This record gives sequence, C-alpha cells and structure tokens, in this order.
Amino acid sequence: MVPLSEEEGIRRVQAHLLIEDAPSALSEAKGLSDQYPQSLAVHKTLVEALAANGFEEQALDLWNRLAMEHPDLLYERSLLEELSWGVLKKGLQSTQYGVRLAAMIGAFLTQDARAVPILQKMMRDSNAILRSVAVQMSTAYRDAPLKEEIARLMQQEKVWVVRLEVIKAVGALKIKELAPLLQSLVQSEKTLLEERQIAIAALLEMYDEVALPEWMALAQSNRAGLRHLACSIAAHFQMEEAKSEVIRLIQDTNPAVRIAALNAFGLFYRVKDSELLSQALNDSDPAVAITASWAAFLIDPPLGEKAMAKWLVDSLPENRRMAAAALAAAGSRAVPLAVSTLEESRDPYVKANIALGLLGQRVEVKRCCDLIYDFLETEKRMWMIDKRPNPLFEILAPSQVRYNDQIPNYPEAQDQMTRLNLVSLLALVEDPRALAALKTFLQRKSWGISGVAAAMLLHEGDEAALEGVKQLVNDADPNIRLQACLVLALFGKDESVLRDLQGAYSGADHEKKLHILEALGRIGNSESYSFLLGVLKEPFPILRLAAAAALIQSVNR
Repeated sequence: MVPLSEEEGIRRVQAHLLIEDAPSALSEAKGLSDQYPQSLAVHKTLVEALAANGFEEQALDLWNRLAMEHPDLLYERSLLEELSWGVLKKGLQSTQYGVRLAAMIGAFLTQDARAVPILQKMMRDSNAILRSVAVQMSTAYRDAPLKEEIARLMQQEKVWVVRLEVIKAVGALKIKELAPLLQSLVQSEKTLLEERQIAIAALLEMYDEVALPEWMALAQSNRAGLRHLACSIAAHFQMEEAKSEVIRLIQDTNPAVRIAALNAFGLFYRVKDSELLSQALNDSDPAVAITASWAAFLIDPPLGEKAMAKWLVDSLPENRRMAAAALAAAGSRAVPLAVSTLEESRDPYVKANIALGLLGQRVEVKRCCDLIYDFLETEKRMWMIDKRPNPLFEILAPSQVRYNDQIPNYPEAQDQMTRLNLVSLLALVEDPRALAALKTFLQRKSWGISGVAAAMLLHEGDEAALEGVKQLVNDADPNIRLQACLVLALFGKDESVLRDLQGAYSGADHEKKLHILEALGRIGNSESYSFLLGVLKEPFPILRLAAAAALIQSVNR
C-alpha cells in the first residue's frame, strides 16, 4: 500500500469528521501522526479527531504541547472551537442530568448550527427538565428538525410543565398544522385554565387574520373554551364586524368567557350601554364584576369609580388586590380613585398595586416611590405576579407558586423576578434609592437566582440604571462587586469588567464560577482564550462545559 501524502491524509481525516465517522477519523489521524511525527498540520488534525471522539483530556494535552512550541495556536480559532465542541459533546453522554443540562445550555449559547441536533436529542431525553429547557431553546433556532420534534411532543408529551412549554413553542414557531390540536385543548373541559390561556395565546400568534365565518363558528360554539378563544381573537385583531356577538357574550353562562368578552369590550368596542354594564357590574363572580368595573372606567368613569370603590374595600384580600390591579390598568381616568385609595387603604398589597399604576402615569411619583421602597424593605413574604383571574391585570400578591421537583427554586425565582421589577421601576423614575434597593437585592442569599436575573434591570431601565450598576463595581462588599460585574457583562457585554471577573474566579464557589464563565462568554474577548483553556483542565465537568461554551462564543465574536 502506497503511503498517503500529508495533504491527502489530512483530507481523509477531515472527510471522516465531516460525515461524523469519528472513530475512522481518529484511526487515520493516529496513523498519519506516526508517519509524519514532525508535522504541525497533522497533529492539529489529531487534536480535532481526539476531541470528536470524546477524548477531551488527551486532545487538550496534545494542544498544550503543541502550543508550547507554537504560541500562535492560542489564536487559531477553528482549533479552539473543535476542542470546545469535543468537551460539550462528551458532556452530553454523561449519566448525570446536571452535566447533560450544562452541555445543552453550553451548546445553545454558542448560537451555532451544531447545536440543532443536540437540542433535538435533548427533546427526547428521559429527564423532564432537559426536555422543557430544550423546547424553550429551540424557539430561538427555528430549524425544521426542531419544529418536527416539537410537533411530536405536542402529540406525546405527558408531563404538564413540559407540555406548557411545547404549547408556547408551537405558537412562537407558528406551526399552523398543529392549530387543530390547540383548538381541541381550548375547547376541552379537562384543560386547566393556565394551559387554556397559553393555548389561546399560541393560536393568536399563528394567524395574521381570521375570516368572519370561521370566527362566528367559534363564537357560537357550544364549547366555552372556543367562545373564550373567539373573544380573544376579536380583541387581538380588532374585528369591528364581531362587535354585536362579543357584546352578546358578556352575558355568557361561563365566567371565563364573560371576562374575555369584557376585555374585548373595554379594549376595543366601548359601547356606552348602561343596562349591559349594570348587569356585568352586579355579576355573581367577583372576577367578572371587577373586570366590568375596569371596562366601565374606560366608558363611563363615574360609574366605574362607584363600582370599583366597593371592591377595593372588599372583605376578601384577593378581591381587593385584583381590584387594585384593575384600577392600575384603567389609566388616567382612574387616577382620582387611585390617589384616594393610597391614603385610605390598610392593605399593603392594594397600595403597592395602585402605586405601580400611578408610577406608570407619572402621578404622585415621590409618594409611590416611598411606598414601593418601603414595601421592598419590609414585606418579607415571597411574591408573585398573578394573571390567572384576568390576563390583562398583573396582580402583585403573596406567592402561591408551588414547589416543582422539575424546576429547582421555582418559587424563589418567581419572587426575585417580581422584586426585581419593582427595583427596575425605581430606577426608571430615577429614584435616588434605586441603587440601595439594587444593592439589597444583590445581597439576597439565593445568589444564583438573583445573579442572572439582575440583568433584567437593564432591560427595563435606561442609561441611569446602567450607571447605577457601574457604581457598584467598586463596592466594599466583594459579592456585590462581582454581581455588578456579572450584570454589566451579561447584559452590556462590558469589556471593562473582564479582568475583574477573571480575578474573582479562583476565590469563588462553584455556582459563582459558572456565572463568571457565562459572563466571559457573553463578553467574547480574545483576552479570555488562555484563561478559558485553563478552566478546561478543571476536575469538575460542569465547569469544563461552561468554559467550552464561553470559548466557542469568544472565538465566534
């Protein structure tokens, strides 16, 4: 057999890698390295083959030996990328779900086409968390194989938490052939309220318009879920020709349909009909009557004020809080009643909901900021934003979020995101205490949750919020300094914190190290190559995976 030339041998190895025949590629590469022991090109090909076969440590050792003789290898992006993908692919074979999860997240963060088959595989994993996360991530890629896998899950998935994400993904990806399945969910009496609302939202995302005959068939269905859907469609598409039918549905036998019809009535139709409003305002279901009070505010403010006032002092706290959120959603017409309720109410959640609405109107700003800041400081119960009674009203309320075995720290995460929204509002109106509130937030014990979530502040805020976070980079508390650096990196991709993050790594615990690596990947600077390659030698697989993902992001910047 005639020995292969160096160039031909490298082409053969690359051909095996291209068709994902990793074992043959490695066999060819080893033989080639024996034949050409001094060739840098051959040894680089061997590094790729070792990485593709999951021999990440051997690949890294060989790369390090080569880099000692050829320092320029540190900036050879394609080789660094292959090394990193080898680490990620090895992680996907782990028996530990946490390692597989880290590998999948790492692959997703690369925004590389090679993540598509990985996400597809993870949507078939035996672990519900992995399936749920893979579905959420797939909506960012939108590739046909991922849509096919989501369609399969829509038919077969049994775990409720995963099903919710699948339904959302069907809408986000506009998989119209699954519309009949969504409609069957909407009309089924067995479908839970949250699942029905998500299915309706998914259907609304799918279509640019709905023909009137098709809409009428929904509105006149004997299934309450489909009548509910009809009201949502009418409001979403502002269907003038549906007005009379929507008004008829305000007197539907089902309270969820009556709420949806009143939502459409208040948002778009707004016919001044005293008899109709009077009936709705006296509805036996409090959620319907409160929604009617909101709609009345938009059509006949004195009538709305009279009706809403009684709900703000109702004996049941959940009714008071829904009324406060509805009042906040009623806009400028509701300001007089909102201001007087701030003075008179003794329910801190009623006052907080109203303060949020008034801040949106930029009314009583100082007073509302005082109230929200005090609420953040003194209210120790966990919170949530409750949209179950009516999706139009964001009700700040004591948390009723249940622990979920498939989503670690779920109630705490919801609580912290809710608190962060309030901190963001203070920053938006340039309250001088926003920095102190943010500092308190970053000191919370559930460090990992708030560390990533805090980047939301900058989504909601402006340059003032960004400057506020920058001030914390020099705080005396090392945890606050690190969190501030993470926020600036994760949201702002601020290269000025790169060395601070690298310097904090060695003294950080495992969780903080993961966030530092994620932040370095978001910044994506060539100065991180050497540092991240060093982390690839860590004994902990999840840290190696995070470093590999960060390295791929950095070389692709």
